[in-house]
Amino acid sequence: MLNTLKAAWGRNRTVIGNYAALSVVQFTSYLAPLILIPYLTRVLGLSRFGLVELARAVCVYFLILTEYGFNFSATREVSVHRDDPVKLSEVFSAVMILKLLLTLLGVAGLSAIVFAVPKLRADWPMYYLSFAGVVGMWLFPVWLFQGLERMKHIALLNVFAQAFVIAATIVLVRNADDYLLVPLVSSAGSLLIGGAALALAMRSFPIRFHIPSAVVLKREFLDGWHLFVSRLVITLYTTGNVVVLGLFTDTVCVAYYAAGEKVVRATIGGFIVPLSQATFPHIGRLASQSKREALRFAARLAGLLSVVTLAISAGLFLTAPQLAYIALGEDWRGGATVIRILSFLPLIVGLSNVFGVQIMVNVGLEKCFAKILTAASVLNLTLAVLLGAWIQHRGAAIALLTTELFVTTATWWAVRQNRRDVSDGADKAVDNRGLVS
Repeated sequence: MLNTLKAAWGRNRTVIGNYAALSVVQFTSYLAPLILIPYLTRVLGLSRFGLVELARAVCVYFLILTEYGFNFSATREVSVHRDDPVKLSEVFSAVMILKLLLTLLGVAGLSAIVFAVPKLRADWPMYYLSFAGVVGMWLFPVWLFQGLERMKHIALLNVFAQAFVIAATIVLVRNADDYLLVPLVSSAGSLLIGGAALALAMRSFPIRFHIPSAVVLKREFLDGWHLFVSRLVITLYTTGNVVVLGLFTDTVCVAYYAAGEKVVRATIGGFIVPLSQATFPHIGRLASQSKREALRFAARLAGLLSVVTLAISAGLFLTAPQLAYIALGEDWRGGATVIRILSFLPLIVGLSNVFGVQIMVNVGLEKCFAKILTAASVLNLTLAVLLGAWIQHRGAAIALLTTELFVTTATWWAVRQNRRDVSDGADKAVDNRGLVS
């Protein structure tokens, strides 16, 4: 048994190490909001807290625009060419330039939307202060660290930045009139970690910045297109419900939904996201050698996720009232309903991540995956508008749960239908988990 464990550690030491570092990054990223939600709901009140969350949700779309599909496409390319400094510099330079152009496009888009919608125009400073965080994420070459599987380098930076955000928010935000300081402090933290991570990458890795050719820029842009579409449509149903509630109801309903969803998303971000980021380049390398081996690894990953996320979902369902009270105080019941409805998400999202991101993206089924997510986005938007206008935050939660269940079912079915592509066109019975049979 001891020898078996040693062998497993030896084979997957890099993945395990990166998962540990990414867990620290994700845990601290979600810990800061969890710590601040009880403080902000009590200091700002539910209405102002809802406004802060609405601005954050709007700017998430521009964050996705700036990140494009590079967190997967560039990660994959960096992992393949990690030993070629010339190629690494080419990819690094092209991605940074493209992200800058997309950030500038985002500023223009934000201005057009905020000043065209009266409900947003009244609070325009809130949206620009929130957008400053997008600039920080442009500076942050997380895809480079992921592709080189060197995530330990930024774990401490992230801890420091989140500690700064928590401390500065508690010190500076003292009453409801200080609500603009919330996005200001949060964006300052993003700029801090983005600049530090970029400096660290330039110093530690064999990369040099230069102006790439138009051919290289076009290649990198097109390579990330389908992944960008996937991320965009995912965002339409993961954060879109906050925007829908903000436009069709009031900011108190936004506060109920945003607080409840953040509690649930913290469990997903603290476990599923770092595991996904750590295993994605590993599965990508396996798939380049043998899709069958990549699928076997993904099957083991699905088994692990199923057990752990089932326990997490059960815990969320049972403790929803207590969690909502901590987050919202005396007016906790609306948040408890949202947490209880969304408590099934860790299990559902964990499986859809394996089928969609880990398998479909790594074996060349990005177009199919993008179609599934596009359909899911339309489904969620329709349900969110209908149910949100009818039963407010409860309807938005039901819409999200239904949509995530659709994505998991559709990606599982797509993997089965494309089993020849997934398993190198050989034996269909690839593993004993039933992912492909």
